[in-house]
Amino acid sequence: MDFHRRDYYVFFSFLGMVQLLYRDTWNAGFVTDFTGLLWRLEGSDALGILDSFGFPALQPVLNAFLFIFYKTFGLNPLPWHLVFTSLHALNGFLAYRFGAALLETYSARAPRLIAFLGALFFLLSPYQSEVVTWRVCFNFLLSSFLVLSVLWQALAWAKQGRRRQLWAAHSLFALALFTFELALAVPLACLALLLLFPPTQRSSGGLARQLQWLSIPQFSMLIAYFVLNRLILGAWVGHYGPAVHLKFRLGEILANYYRFGFKFLAFNRYWPHPWKEGLSGWLQEPALLYPLALFTVLGLLFALARFSRWRGEGKASLLFLLLFIFALAPAINLYFNYLLYIENDRYGYLASAFFFLGLSSLLSLLPRWLYLSLSIGFIILSTLFLWRTNQYWKQSTALYYRLMDSFDWYDAPAVYLLNLPDNYQGAVLFRDFSGQGEAFRDALKYIKGKPYEGAIYEVAQYNLATPTDGVSVRRDSALHYTVEFNQWGNWWWRRGIGMGPGYDADTYSVESKGHFYHLTLDSIQPGAVLLYQEKGEWREVE
Repeated sequence: MDFHRRDYYVFFSFLGMVQLLYRDTWNAGFVTDFTGLLWRLEGSDALGILDSFGFPALQPVLNAFLFIFYKTFGLNPLPWHLVFTSLHALNGFLAYRFGAALLETYSARAPRLIAFLGALFFLLSPYQSEVVTWRVCFNFLLSSFLVLSVLWQALAWAKQGRRRQLWAAHSLFALALFTFELALAVPLACLALLLLFPPTQRSSGGLARQLQWLSIPQFSMLIAYFVLNRLILGAWVGHYGPAVHLKFRLGEILANYYRFGFKFLAFNRYWPHPWKEGLSGWLQEPALLYPLALFTVLGLLFALARFSRWRGEGKASLLFLLLFIFALAPAINLYFNYLLYIENDRYGYLASAFFFLGLSSLLSLLPRWLYLSLSIGFIILSTLFLWRTNQYWKQSTALYYRLMDSFDWYDAPAVYLLNLPDNYQGAVLFRDFSGQGEAFRDALKYIKGKPYEGAIYEVAQYNLATPTDGVSVRRDSALHYTVEFNQWGNWWWRRGIGMGPGYDADTYSVESKGHFYHLTLDSIQPGAVLLYQEKGEWREVE
């Protein structure tokens, strides 16, 4: 498990590739939830780290880093970019090292090649752009680093039995627990690692001793973590709360596992809309889903029963599959979006490392020429889709700052935003879950540094298909307006989802007709303005 000179070459090659492919996103990602993070950080001192600055989750490790980093570098985009991209490269390197060590343990052929290609699949996947670019996703990067480090140390301890490896695994797990909820998968992952560890490779003391010194303390820490949640937060689970995290619908959970698998394997986010909508719908059909799940479970049990007879690559593939299942479990019941190119991909970031290592291990059972050909083809496709996705981030970032720069109505007592962009091809812009007009106001205050003191009404949001998308506004009477898209491919949003038939607010009402909507004002304050966005700029309704 010691470092070799080639390991440094691998890490720096990973770092170079990540820097090259993410160079266009260096100033991106300071959007939406990031302004909420700034609100918490600026409203507290260092003592706020202890209660995660009022956020309902036990995350002092994460918040300690964010507080120190923000106080040191502020909103300078380059340090943020370098930290995020470097940590992504480091996670790829840890996946490589852990994968190679596991494959060597099972006496696989060419373990470093298999792990190297699997790590490349992970690093270059287009589904990592959300985590690497959106600045509120540091929790996924840091917790994945800690989880991968725990598994690497646990594997080394199971094989070599050194005390410092065991203490390192426990210490890293404790840090991971108080970083983010992805760490909840660690005890099951380590348990699977121990149970399927080759007896001939196991250090002295045997399985019973290893379970006593690794698994029992881990599960004990997990129980203590839930008890602390209950005592401090008043609920067994924090973050989204028990109403979300403890809502289990078997059909939805099973469908999401297959959706993640198809997404990673077949790039179906980039399929034509009818195809990906059809796939997602089919995976929700009980007549298909439950037989498929039963077949999968039976196949998994059969593989476990014959585990000792598999070749090393097959054994590693099965264990990586189990790690994928466990790593995805904390987020598997959350909302899965398949419509846009960038949406909730962060939930599968850690799990994808094990998926891609397993995919590489499975493909390695093929003839070498075919394995390398398929792997190179997969890497090329990943790279092309990643570059395309990062261009969406680049274009959305330019639009984000243009809209703030073109806002010049600071003297108006109230502003009605008729088509505030929620996202561009999934790259988040001014998403507002509150319905209180906070997204654009917070961006002006925290990102541009020029707060607006009047009232902001975010009448409607929408998703952009191109950077030049916009609307036309017709004044039907003194207090009645019609707002219509200038192009097809958009729909109206509110609070992060589709608007539906419309809604009633305190001073106005909106009736959606699909391609357009009707706005009816109860009254309008003297000096208030109605603004609409077109071609990246705000324009006033005359």
